Amino acid sequence: MSAYVQPAVLANTANVNRSWVTKAAQLGLVNPSALDGEDVIVVRVFAFVDQLVWPGKKRSRSEARAMEPWQSLAVNAARDAARDTATRMDSILWITPEGVEVTNDFGSHSAFVLEHQRTNFVAVPIGEWIAELPPNLETIFHWPRKIMDTTITVHDTAIALLAFSTIPQQLTVFATSPAGFDDTTYQKVKQHASSQHPDVAVRVIERQTSGAQLRWFELYDLPDGGVVRRPVDDTSLLNEYGPQLKHFGRRRDQEAT
Repeated sequence: MSAYVQPAVLANTANVNRSWVTKAAQLGLVNPSALDGEDVIVVRVFAFVDQLVWPGKKRSRSEARAMEPWQSLAVNAARDAARDTATRMDSILWITPEGVEVTNDFGSHSAFVLEHQRTNFVAVPIGEWIAELPPNLETIFHWPRKIMDTTITVHDTAIALLAFSTIPQQLTVFATSPAGFDDTTYQKVKQHASSQHPDVAVRVIERQTSGAQLRWFELYDLPDGGVVRRPVDDTSLLNEYGPQLKHFGRRRDQEAT
């Protein structure tokens, strides 16, 4: 179980007004004296479904109302997903006027859409919401600890560095690159990381930021000097390091699109 959190902090973490925590408590969805990470997800989903109006339905915002069956199902499914080890970062909570379903992979996502293409439904990125819980409120995802977040300059170029403590005696450093590091830049990145965290092996993963697509490469020293690159799958990295990497290396104009 994750740590207790105050109602105001829970609301802020869930990106909702504190009134939603109060409403959820009044409906018995959460216990205000024992709030934790699961409750962040519950309140966030509750706030979403409480404002959701299906096509052809009318509802007054000021009208007091009990939860409808599909809303209760959605909230319960959200809590279950927050503790289910089958949940992945790309898991989706599908909500329909008749019920809910959680799918955990692309094939299941596609099957749901095909099966419900003639009905109304919405998709909640429940896996992402759970993955974004802060360290003290984690439920099922436990990401490596971030120990460096800085920028260095090499050849008049700013290079963002993000480092994690992964396995014992190893530091994994992510570094942005407009095109691709030459050997000098690669060595500068390693030297900076080693100066901050001596006596550990340094693993460097480069994120090339030129062009429309962002690409990841793990870098290795060649015996006679130089650098060799091995492409690394974006999904694998996100599954290992979580949403901490999601916006790393993105320019502001890329984040806005």
